[in-house]
Amino acid sequence: MIRRRLTGAMLAPLLLVLLTGGIYLHDRLAETLETELSSKLEALAAAIAQDMDAGLIAQLNPGDEETRIYKNLRNRLQNLAQVTDLQRIMLLSGSGRVWLDSAGESPVLSLYVRFGSDRREIDQALQGRTAGSTLFRGSDGRLYKSAYAPLQQGGVIHGVVMVEGSAQSLQLLHRMQRTLLQIGLFAVLGAVAMAWLLAAHLTRPIAQLRAAAVKIGAGNLQDPVPIQGRDEVAFLGRTMDEMRQAVLTRIEQQKAMLAGVAHEIRNPLAGIELFAGLVQDEAESPAMQQKAARILKETQHLKMLVQQFLEYARPVEAKPQTCAVAAVWQACCELLEAEAGKRPFTYELTGEGEAWADPHHLQQMVFNLLLNAVQSMDKGGCITGAVSREGDNVCLEISDQGHGIPEADQSHIFEPFFSRKEKGMGLGLAMVQNLAAANRGDIRLVASTELGSRFRLCLPCRAAGRKV
Repeated sequence: MIRRRLTGAMLAPLLLVLLTGGIYLHDRLAETLETELSSKLEALAAAIAQDMDAGLIAQLNPGDEETRIYKNLRNRLQNLAQVTDLQRIMLLSGSGRVWLDSAGESPVLSLYVRFGSDRREIDQALQGRTAGSTLFRGSDGRLYKSAYAPLQQGGVIHGVVMVEGSAQSLQLLHRMQRTLLQIGLFAVLGAVAMAWLLAAHLTRPIAQLRAAAVKIGAGNLQDPVPIQGRDEVAFLGRTMDEMRQAVLTRIEQQKAMLAGVAHEIRNPLAGIELFAGLVQDEAESPAMQQKAARILKETQHLKMLVQQFLEYARPVEAKPQTCAVAAVWQACCELLEAEAGKRPFTYELTGEGEAWADPHHLQQMVFNLLLNAVQSMDKGGCITGAVSREGDNVCLEISDQGHGIPEADQSHIFEPFFSRKEKGMGLGLAMVQNLAAANRGDIRLVASTELGSRFRLCLPCRAAGRKV
């Protein structure tokens, strides 16, 4: 099917080639017909010149139009014009004056009207050679052509014979050219329109595949790849969707394995925590109590890591509802007080908006983004948030004053287990990405410099198909 479409797309250049070939053929044909007409007229002019008495004609003077000699000569020219199918025959002097005109429109010794435009051809005839003029339009709008031959007697050239013939065949050829150009123009316009429609038909599914590929590259494996038709593009779409499902299945299997491992570790940790607490209570020396407290602290850290494993590996199923972003922000800021410790932190939020998302997921996403900001600011500072509405989405931008993310690491920060921190498993931002995708949203790093980073979380502000 793609081949047939490409064949249709080739129609436009094919039509252009045909149009160019038609114009070239027309020009060659016009040149051939004009050359043939010129040869015919030159031969007639030469034959008429041989049949004229140049000495008698050269004696004509103004006012001789009513004489018997003039009338006989003119009648003879009229008969020759009728027999040879010529439009007009004229006998001219070397200075371009008219001796005889078969049409009777030019008085004796009046100036030939085309003497200036055909001077070169007339001079050639005065030198003993026949010559044909270029095409010209008469007063009736039709095409005509003139030919000139020397009028001589006894080897002496006295003047010139001019014959004028109709170029009706060339007139028809010019009409054919106009028709050809019109057909070519409409054909090109039709081909351009068809090519445009074809391009739109081809690029629409390709654009959909590109958007799907961008989503898959960003980690959104929930949305299926759009598949339309049965051509090669549809085959590519099905292949991409099979790849998406395979990757999604692999990730789910890995998460299930991870959840199983975390669950198996959780039970021994609970026992270690219990017995470490008993040791701390029953220890008699401060040194033993301090060691037991250290065991408890490390155990709690391990429990937190295991909890992150479980949250990341737990199947994500969003149950969206309307959530006020400002209320979630405030709740997360209160939970971060213990993490902030003695460092002076302030939190500022501007704007308002409601997201259509799972409230627990939204709190996890905002908390992890704020926690990421707190951990990047060793000396404290201000964390700002800005809520805005963009079409059908509500967006939350979170900016910090931390040390920023190295440019080489920016493309990996949403990958699971990628972290440059001494503590932590690198699951926070990966979890935010998974939760955002499950709620039909997205998260991205807007900018990061040595002065801080800015993340942008966008979520739908209404349910699919629900008007607000």
